[in-house]
Amino acid sequence: AATNNFLPPPLQSISANDLPNIAVANGVETVGKDPNCNDASCLGVWDGLLADCPHDKIQQEKIFAGGASCVSSQDDTPGVFAEPWDYSDVVATSQGSVDDVYFKQMDLLILAVQSVSKQHGDKVIILFQKGRYLRVQFTDGSSGENSIGEFYFTPNDTTVQFRIGSLSKSSLGFGGRSLSNAERAERIRKSLRYLKVPVLRN
Repeated sequence: AATNNFLPPPLQSISANDLPNIAVANGVETVGKDPNCNDASCLGVWDGLLADCPHDKIQQEKIFAGGASCVSSQDDTPGVFAEPWDYSDVVATSQGSVDDVYFKQMDLLILAVQSVSKQHGDKVIILFQKGRYLRVQFTDGSSGENSIGEFYFTPNDTTVQFRIGSLSKSSLGFGGRSLSNAERAERIRKSLRYLKVPVLRN
């Protein structure tokens, strides 16, 4: 993701049990991360990056068993990766800087997340939102499976990075088949009318 020395605006909403740090070190933003978490699975933006998706056998089993699984725009693992989103068309028709535009886009993203969830019969809760970063919890309307969604408007460009991952360790016991998180992300993107960023992969 592109970087600058941008510091997010004051806190807009926060869980009482979640007090993540915000810092910019070497021009790379960290926001929404538990300071006591120090591995690749930590939620939040850490030096400009979201957490990896799980790469173990359980992750693959959930895909075949009808679980929501995990999708990420910053993890190029086959079966996990999805292209980041681009909202440059919005900037081209808007007044103000890219930083000005993303404030409105964050509001539209929240509306899209809520609208798409309602259409599928899902429940969605905003867990944390600060500056360019949003974290929500989806509860699938068919299966009851819970997933955490993270969305990040990267500084100084028009890219949205995202990760939506299931909290369940198994798909056994679900009341129905879950909407895959890859499909959930795609429905949100289409609702926003964002483009996909072409990414060359090895």
